[in-house]
Amino acid sequence: MLEERKARDQGKLSALSFLIRRRVEEHPLWRACAFPCIYISSKPGEVETITLIRNALAQGKRVCVPVIEPGNEDLYTVEIDNLDNLVSGHFGILEPAANENHIRRIDSPWDLAVVPGVAFDRFGHRIGFGKGYYDRFLARAKAPKLALAFSFQVVSPFETLPYDVRMDLILTEKETIEPL
Repeated sequence: MLEERKARDQGKLSALSFLIRRRVEEHPLWRACAFPCIYISSKPGEVETITLIRNALAQGKRVCVPVIEPGNEDLYTVEIDNLDNLVSGHFGILEPAANENHIRRIDSPWDLAVVPGVAFDRFGHRIGFGKGYYDRFLARAKAPKLALAFSFQVVSPFETLPYDVRMDLILTEKETIEPL
């Protein structure tokens, strides 16, 4: 799936990301949330979220993003108010620069998690990059888990592990999947 994502035309994926973002912004979960936690898209073939984050901030929503904790392989959240100073962090994932005054680590509960993944099935199962960062992170969350995916990333059901966290909703450019 990673190879397929990389092989796809990035211009076409950008157009599909627009359709997914529009679907997100029209969804009741998004409209009702005031403080989403949104991944910063930074990998080839990933659904773009920079525009979603900018729009959320423009709508007056508080926004936080997940950041990898150096040394302990865990994610924590940082509240942001703009995306002007992103740097490449662990695994090349974009994150706010640690020395920026406009960001702060938060522990307060956010009300929606917008989650990336490599592949998904219709049962809400998710395959990530195999390190378990998001599963550990989302296991602590009380908020709904909304996955963004291109339709080609929705695959036949697959086996999961006991610690895998299911998604509550998967949005693609073609459909809204409410897991079975």
